[in-house]
Amino acid sequence: MATDRRTIRFAVPKGRLLKPTADFFAKAGLPFEDYDEGSKSYRAKIGIDDVVVKIFKPQEIPILVARGEYDLGISGLDWYSESQCEGNVEDLVDLGYGRVDVVLAIRDIAKFEGVNSAADLFEMYRGASGKNPLRIWTEYLNLACQLVSNYERTGPTIISPYPVKCEDHSPILIFHSFGATESKPPEDGDAIIDNTETGRTLRANNLRMIQKVLPSSTAQLLANRRSLLDAEKKDRIEMIRKACQKVVHRVAERRGVTYGHLDW
Repeated sequence: MATDRRTIRFAVPKGRLLKPTADFFAKAGLPFEDYDEGSKSYRAKIGIDDVVVKIFKPQEIPILVARGEYDLGISGLDWYSESQCEGNVEDLVDLGYGRVDVVLAIRDIAKFEGVNSAADLFEMYRGASGKNPLRIWTEYLNLACQLVSNYERTGPTIISPYPVKCEDHSPILIFHSFGATESKPPEDGDAIIDNTETGRTLRANNLRMIQKVLPSSTAQLLANRRSLLDAEKKDRIEMIRKACQKVVHRVAERRGVTYGHLDW
């Protein structure tokens, strides 16, 4: 992407966040062009000089913003937290839409009767042998490892094609899922950590939520911290931030609630 120093690079999400993001920015008076569910293009336009827009999966955006490849981005709080990029990325505005909960869920079967929390689940497998480990599937490797470390003295063993830090002999195995996470139990897993909007998909697959790992994840406007200090960029970034903030406040006022996580 050929840009000059003044250009602001803006990464926006595809998938389930695409339509609500387009709707939100139309309300903000900054409608996108070539950004709709039927478009085959990965490049959009916004009516601000020297702002270029490209479309990515939400989980890719926080890292791109952290590295300075993009100045602004929109992604869920779940992927912002999973990316562990707070040092380089400022969370400017909670946009309020796209709410999901990241949850720990188990098979709703007799084996897990009485298991109602992460603590219960890990206690059930504490001291288990290598022949009977707890198998958890997830796309959220960092959130999963943090959850385990909150309850156990050792980290989990991570099963992934990528080189990631892991324990060698933990009775808790974290399998790196690449989608359809809810399909893995019971043959290939005992539990999952996944995002859910309504819980319907979990229930359809005979899964029961026992703990919220990250509640109320909503879309966030993210900015690279160095870009916020760039005299060539900060005015336009601030203009976009203020436009977003006005929409959030209008929604809050219409619903008679205090600004926070809003469910569109």
